[in-house]
Formats: sequence, structure tokens, C-alpha cells
Amino acid sequence: MKRGEIWSYVPQGSPRKRTVLIVSANGVNDSTRRWFYAVEIVDSDPQDILSVRMSTQSWISGTSLTRVLRDWLTEPVGSVSEDIMDAVAAALRAALSL
Repeated sequence: MKRGEIWSYVPQGSPRKRTVLIVSANGVNDSTRRWFYAVEIVDSDPQDILSVRMSTQSWISGTSLTRVLRDWLTEPVGSVSEDIMDAVAAALRAALSL
């Protein structure tokens, strides 16, 4: 898994399938850790200044930062452009006051 990749994510025991964007550094992603950081991709505008528009039907929720377990990723969906990743990074910095 690499920073900027989009994956389907199904937590064990949950019927809910989510789509997430990996945002942690590749050093974390390439390590032996069972988890890394991601944000959720949603199909409607969250109406939040910390969200990033991917397309007319997809938004990255900048306030949904969470740890995801590697084993619960089911399939790669795609990746985002460098411009979108920069916007997500800016939203996360603003949300976390970094």
C-alpha cells in the first residue's frame, strides 16, 4: 500500500464496506505495522471546509482520519493525483493544527 492509493475497506464483523484513501507516510505503510492512517471517501458533499472534492460524485472527508488495519483492505480501487493529495494534506494539517 502506498500513500495516495484508494482501497476498499471492510472491517471484520461489519457489513459496511468503505472506500478509503491512504494518507500515512510510505515509511509507515511499508513497515511491519498492521495498521496505517486513511481518510474516508464519500459519495456526497460533506459540506465541510476540510473536505476535498475528487470528482462530481466523490469527496474526501478531511475529518475522518482513522487507523485502518491492513488485513481488512479488500481490493485496490485506484489512486489520486498529486494535486488532490496536496489538498488532502493541507486539510489534515488544518484539522490537526500542524
